[in-house]
Amino acid sequence: MSPRICSRCHALLHREDEGALVYCWNCGAPQVQLSEELRDQIDQQITAQKAASNPLAEPTPQPIAPSYAIVWRGAIQTAALAGAIAAALALLSFALPPVTLLSFFWFISAPIIVMGVYSSRFRKTRITTGFGARLGLLTGLFILIVTSTLNTIGLVLQRFVFHSTAELDTQIEKLFAQVHTNFATQSQQSIKIMSDMLAIPEFRAGILLSSIFFGLVLYLAYSATAGAFAGYLRSRSPRA
Repeated sequence: MSPRICSRCHALLHREDEGALVYCWNCGAPQVQLSEELRDQIDQQITAQKAASNPLAEPTPQPIAPSYAIVWRGAIQTAALAGAIAAALALLSFALPPVTLLSFFWFISAPIIVMGVYSSRFRKTRITTGFGARLGLLTGLFILIVTSTLNTIGLVLQRFVFHSTAELDTQIEKLFAQVHTNFATQSQQSIKIMSDMLAIPEFRAGILLSSIFFGLVLYLAYSATAGAFAGYLRSRSPRA
């Protein structure tokens, strides 16, 4: 046991009973020996006082709670992957026309498959019907952007470089001629006016563009609906 020293005069104290009050034989100062439990309490009080006097000190790090938020970066990457697959199928269909059927099936199933891929990658995300609709809409946008761009480039090359759009022009001309003939047989004045407008090239172009735009809107609506349905099914299934 190490000798005890007076805190005032630093004289060597005589050994006494543990925990008893001791007086220095040299200067008479009282010497109190604290228990380990009391010392721990004093240390805790001193630490708390220092923390209160220094509020800018870094707080004690708390454990991070599990996050169920949507990882939009992963969602965008997954939807972009669906667009890349659609682009690859579109390029293959130019060389192999039967691949067009495979592209059609991919267009139909892509929103549902993308939801499954995202759910397997980010299992902590809470899947809901609303999130499925947004992811499906995002998938449809990526697919439409890449396929529309490729089809436009291909059509421009066929018309102005390869000059191979004669068959397509013939089919469009036959279609408008049939519609014009059906309108011409009607006796109503409004229908006859419509029949005359079909002979205007700009009006035909407007009809074609409107039909394409309407088709794009329908596909986006389908993608959002399919994604919402997939999200609904995922929200009802238990997750690990």
